[in-house]
Amino acid sequence: MTEVIRMTGASGEPVAVVGMACRFPGADDLDGFWRMLRRGGDAIGPGTGLRDGRRPGGYLRDVELFDAELFGISPHEAALMDPQQRLLLELCWHALEDARIPPTAGGATGVFVGSCSDDYALLSRMSGAVDAYTMTGTARTFLANRLSYFFRFTGPSTVVDTGQSSSLTALDQALGSLRRGECTTAVVAGVQLNLTPTGDRLIEELGAMSPTGRCHTFDARADGIVRGEGAGVLVLKPLEAAVAAGDRVYCTVLATAVNNDGGGPSLTTPTQAAQQNLLAEAYRRAGVDPAGVAYVELHGTGTKAGDPVEARALGGVLGRGRLADRPLLVGSVKTNIGHLEGAAGIAGLIKTAASLFHRELPPTLNHRRPHPDIDLDGLRLRVTTRRRTWPADEGPLVCGVSSFGLGGTNAHAVLGEAPRRETDAPVSGAEGTRGEADAPASRGQVPRREGGVAVSGAEGTGREAVAAVSGAEGTRREAAAPVSPPRVSDEPVPVLLSGHTEAALREQAARLADRLERHDDVDLRDIGLASATTRAALPVRAAVLASGRAELVTRLRELAGGTSADGATILTGRPGAEPTARPADGNEPVTAAATAGAAFVLGKPVDWLAVYGPRARPADLPLYPFQRRPYWLDTATPTGPATEGSAPEWSGDPLDLVLDLTAEILGRAPGTDLDLDATFTDLGLDSRMAVALRTAVARATGRVLPTTLLFDHPTPAALIEALRSDDTKGHEFR
Repeated sequence: MTEVIRMTGASGEPVAVVGMACRFPGADDLDGFWRMLRRGGDAIGPGTGLRDGRRPGGYLRDVELFDAELFGISPHEAALMDPQQRLLLELCWHALEDARIPPTAGGATGVFVGSCSDDYALLSRMSGAVDAYTMTGTARTFLANRLSYFFRFTGPSTVVDTGQSSSLTALDQALGSLRRGECTTAVVAGVQLNLTPTGDRLIEELGAMSPTGRCHTFDARADGIVRGEGAGVLVLKPLEAAVAAGDRVYCTVLATAVNNDGGGPSLTTPTQAAQQNLLAEAYRRAGVDPAGVAYVELHGTGTKAGDPVEARALGGVLGRGRLADRPLLVGSVKTNIGHLEGAAGIAGLIKTAASLFHRELPPTLNHRRPHPDIDLDGLRLRVTTRRRTWPADEGPLVCGVSSFGLGGTNAHAVLGEAPRRETDAPVSGAEGTRGEADAPASRGQVPRREGGVAVSGAEGTGREAVAAVSGAEGTRREAAAPVSPPRVSDEPVPVLLSGHTEAALREQAARLADRLERHDDVDLRDIGLASATTRAALPVRAAVLASGRAELVTRLRELAGGTSADGATILTGRPGAEPTARPADGNEPVTAAATAGAAFVLGKPVDWLAVYGPRARPADLPLYPFQRRPYWLDTATPTGPATEGSAPEWSGDPLDLVLDLTAEILGRAPGTDLDLDATFTDLGLDSRMAVALRTAVARATGRVLPTTLLFDHPTPAALIEALRSDDTKGHEFR
């Protein structure tokens, strides 16, 4: 029986968060993010790689890497695409997998993306690398539209820019769309990449940048923000639909509210009255007593002016009526990863959703002594500075997430814990249980034999109660229902894998073997059902047959390494081609499992519920292993003047060319005096500007220049001499 938390106010039915994916500083995925939060990790550091020399902040690694081939994008188009688009494509794929929805399923899904920056568009304009792909690659609207196009989503597709509250405002729009019936599922995302130092300088000129390079939320040392970058993606469904489908629910969204300061001391100064009105409205819509809220994830930027306003607003609404020994707990993920601006709201929401799911609050860093203008005790607030369990109050847990835009647009979300499950009944045949290779069937029905391969799947020994299988290490909470030992059957079970390349297929096999070695309580039929119904069926395929966990691990290792172990049978191939069987002794019996596995490899439909039995429920599998390569403006195929034969031979003055282009990229007036013997770095060019200068010189001269041009010739004088003497380390001129 499932007890569903229903606190329906003016907003209507709660919405369930059924899938999450993220890439944040210090964490490449959701599992890594939660582990970092639990240990109180600090991901703030100086810029490295493409951002070498930048001031301390929260930086992602390898922002130039992308799996263009999986998404059917040419290398040239990928190079002209904003890395924010690329990041969202990969994270949306993983979020759908986490929600146990095949990424190729398509359907009436809405896309709502919060973003407030487009540094790559600036770099593109500076470099002059403009062609037919530039608009779709850099216009902000395509952050959402690209997802809808690739994943075949037919619901609304919008980009929201309300500054730093963009992604939480996008959540507000998604809830409205779901409740109006415009979509049945919603993808909500926030993304921010700080690719140039221009944004740093703008915030510094505003007086909001921390000179110490640390975020001190609600602390006496608060001196400004620390910039961060990253992206997060949520998959949402109406709670009733999620429960009916047997989905894992991280938390529920009970209500959201959005407003604006509507005036005040200045355009960028927050107002307490507006924030209090926002909070009161959000909890009114949720039907929740503000005094019963356990925790709020703060906007919490660590600014001298903003923090006291936020604290007083919280105390005025959520602090009222609380006992002194039961204060409202508060914290801020910005102390771990920095202020993600357009993605700040979704970073705070993912942290809070994971905290509700695991029933544990991670610590907030850098808090020693309260800000002198914040009376924490009087306001009934307490900063969570150590890891702790949630307060043991009666009733369901409720918490909030705040995000405020620099221009005064404020957003707040009210979250509740997931429905409590006394027992987990078998999953119904609703969406989330079928994949590409499925023939239509509902759970418990007699399998149909028309239009596909008829497979009579013996179920083996059964379980009376089935609980959620633990998933990725460190991220899944065991269900409350008792779990019987995994079934062991003499009948082999087919476990399916596919990839867009052989390398991806093998890496998947290795990752699944690793997972199974860490988790010995996983039922093979649950693994098999998940492999058949929650993952995209890609061209390079394999079906691994095994009767037990140890045998499956052995066979997966064989597939990953391209070797053959004694007694192992693996079917591999592509749709439309005859599958290749690899038995060690040639005597493996033909079973229902082998028939189903061969049908999958051939691309034939199969009734997977009949194969794995009505008691099987999808388990968590490793996420898809992207095969990333670097793509940047300087890797794009030369077009325009840089194409052979498309421009006359250049005969201008390298001195004027280098000085004018360098001044333009630095944002200085034409004719500005520059020290010819100073290095480009000393003149103010970072690595991205260096790429822009090299590309601009190549296009102006019609020459193909090496990507190492400014490393080989690090001063204007050296570059001018190289252009005059045609000395580019032996590279071709055009």
